[in-house]
Amino acid sequence: MNKIIEKILIIFGACSVIMDIMTPIAIALFWGYFFNLSNIASIIILVVGGLATLFRGIKIGWINK
Repeated sequence: MNKIIEKILIIFGACSVIMDIMTPIAIALFWGYFFNLSNIASIIILVVGGLATLFRGIKIGWINK
């Protein structure tokens, strides 16, 4: 029973990490869609969201070391 619970917790942890990493890019995509931004503003928002996603991915990698 312990192995099953451990595997379920591993899956939940992986889902949590994916959600933490993808949140900034998802917010940037929603802003671009709902607020009808100009092309250049939409690109800037997406770049900032991508950089935030990259930062979160690097931060999670450092925490695990």
